[in-house]
Amino acid sequence: SSKRNSSLLSQRLRRLERGEFCKLIDNRLGEPVQFCIQSNVLQVIESPDPKSSRGILPIEGRSLGQWLEQIPHLSNKEKPHLAYTIAKSVWQYYSSAWMMAPWTHGSIQLLTEKAGLADHGKPHPYLTANMARAVVTSTDCYNADNLMHQYPYILALGVLLIEIVIKQPLTSEECPHPFSETAVNDYYTWAWTTAHRSNLKDMVHSMYVEAVNNCLNPELFGGDSIQQYGYTELITARQNVLYEKVVSPLKRLFEAYQDDWGIQSAPTAKTLDTVAHHVIPETSIASQFPHKADFTVAIFCALPLEANAVSALFDERFEDISLYRNSSGDSNTYTLGRMGRNNTALVHLPGMGKSAASQASSSIRSTYPNIKLALVVGICGGVPYGKESKETLLGDVIVSDGIIQHDFGRRIPGAFLPKASVADGLGRPNVIIRGFLSKIKTTIVQRRVSNKVKEYMGVITQTLGNDTARYPGVEQDELYEPSYQHKHRGRTSCIRCAVSTSTTVCGEVFDLSCHELGCGKENIVKRKRLQAALTQGHTFSPAIHLGLIASGDTVMKSGQDRDLIAMRDNVIAFEMEGAGVWDSLPCLVVKGVCDYADSHKNKVWQPFAAATGAACMKALLDEWSS
Repeated sequence: SSKRNSSLLSQRLRRLERGEFCKLIDNRLGEPVQFCIQSNVLQVIESPDPKSSRGILPIEGRSLGQWLEQIPHLSNKEKPHLAYTIAKSVWQYYSSAWMMAPWTHGSIQLLTEKAGLADHGKPHPYLTANMARAVVTSTDCYNADNLMHQYPYILALGVLLIEIVIKQPLTSEECPHPFSETAVNDYYTWAWTTAHRSNLKDMVHSMYVEAVNNCLNPELFGGDSIQQYGYTELITARQNVLYEKVVSPLKRLFEAYQDDWGIQSAPTAKTLDTVAHHVIPETSIASQFPHKADFTVAIFCALPLEANAVSALFDERFEDISLYRNSSGDSNTYTLGRMGRNNTALVHLPGMGKSAASQASSSIRSTYPNIKLALVVGICGGVPYGKESKETLLGDVIVSDGIIQHDFGRRIPGAFLPKASVADGLGRPNVIIRGFLSKIKTTIVQRRVSNKVKEYMGVITQTLGNDTARYPGVEQDELYEPSYQHKHRGRTSCIRCAVSTSTTVCGEVFDLSCHELGCGKENIVKRKRLQAALTQGHTFSPAIHLGLIASGDTVMKSGQDRDLIAMRDNVIAFEMEGAGVWDSLPCLVVKGVCDYADSHKNKVWQPFAAATGAACMKALLDEWSS
């Protein structure tokens, strides 16, 4: 197993003492020596595995420039392999200590390997960079005037990609000075001229040409969408663009070649299509190593039972935490994965309420800069009768088309005055969200979403177990008259509850069920949908309601206050996190109804409501295309 192998490896590791490295190399000339870096400490692997040496000869390796000049033939398989390996390495080590100077064909080496091995012919580049002995500041952007390209690491990568295509390194006669700010225009001119003079499109596939052209386009790495960041975030943003515009197309091209290392022509459209749809599905290719910039959807959950339901619907998880470390200032905790076409970040909020949600939504883009849709998913309290007296039952799903902060206002003697001016309220959804809402209000899409909800409820049940998301039953869906309170009844020692005219109750009653308190069944409001289910034997199917949602830090446990606010603000549900996310990100609230926001609320319906909310969220996400 991987754990056992890891344990065996740790037993063979030995930390190198100061000054031992060079002595060890001298003593083992002609033998493979393997090193490992753990926790930033260099260690030697005792009794190295001979298989991992791959027949490396104990002679000095050749630079990439020498290798390109001396190799007799470089096939169209080897070119994308080399290009992808180098581009991915530039992306991984971008502006790090390994890149104090732009990488060139002189600083990249390929160690010599024995001929006649089983995989001989496949290029196995060993990438290295000359580490600066003095303290040198890494510069990923030049600031001089009249520069054709300000980003040396990216331009240098473009030069390398062109050299690989034409199998000819840039000579000192063409660019006599080392790569520097004063010489960058010479390198850019050579790259641009060579790329167009050599007709790269006739030599390699269009995806390779796309990667080269993107390297030579400085606007991609310094446009308005990037300049909004601070210095550290600027580097991360350029790194994100580098992956999306250069590494990703090379990766797709490299994986399109499957069998023959000696093929002489680029893969046809049919070959690429076959690989994408049969050998390696497109979703699998895209999600093997998605970069932070590839995550476009964020889901916010405040309770573990909400996050459980959402997590059960990931089609794939990305669990290598080392690849997705949070940016500075981002204290969020994430579960990462793919839902359908969307790379998705599930945010585990540290608590309930607007404050926790606001802090999380404000910092997520420092780590995942391309979030296009935020979904606040979980459970809520429903208003029993919504628009046009439409019934809402427990287990139904509420989808927001706007947010009202119901507890935002002034408390004066005897009354609460909500702030209702335009300046004080939350803004309406942006044009993309409004268009999406218009789409999901259509009959065909609503029918499709309803069918998907049933499918995804089955997935949640299968993943979490039958008991987790089980429907509690029609008889458990009890709506009491708004004025009928959940309190001690009859002869009781509770003075507060004993006063029949009192509008308040004691705190103890909220830990007791209606059955324990003897709440009268005669005060239950009859519902048409429930009656139909009882008399006709219909299986419950959650309805989806779109409308305004009341959001605030106050838990609503009053049927009378619920109805007053619902009538005043035309809201159909109450929840606690949506307002915190709404102004920071393009947002939808999708929550299952677990109670009626009255004093009789309990936790019986919470697991089922969390499941219906999560299932509806994924069904809606299947319709999302931006």
